[in-house]
Amino acid sequence: MMTGNRSRFTVAVVIAVLAQLVAGYLYLVSGLLAPPTAVVLLAVWWVVLTVAGVWLVRRRSYLVLLVPVVAAATWFAVMLFGDLVLGWTA
Repeated sequence: MMTGNRSRFTVAVVIAVLAQLVAGYLYLVSGLLAPPTAVVLLAVWWVVLTVAGVWLVRRRSYLVLLVPVVAAATWFAVMLFGDLVLGWTA
């Protein structure tokens, strides 16, 4: 039987994984706005964040919940920068 602390961590990991998958979807559909080079760089960044998330899970750290937050914030910042500064348009 799982203890309370272990089950809370499991729920945190499931939430983090689902949120990271949503962020991955955003990264993949970025090609609708961003050039291919930017999409590839974003995909590499998403993989780096995912590996960091796996490392945090193995260390049993609740910081894993921040990984999808960083992924979403990075995506939003890159898309905003690309639109406002680089002139990316749909």
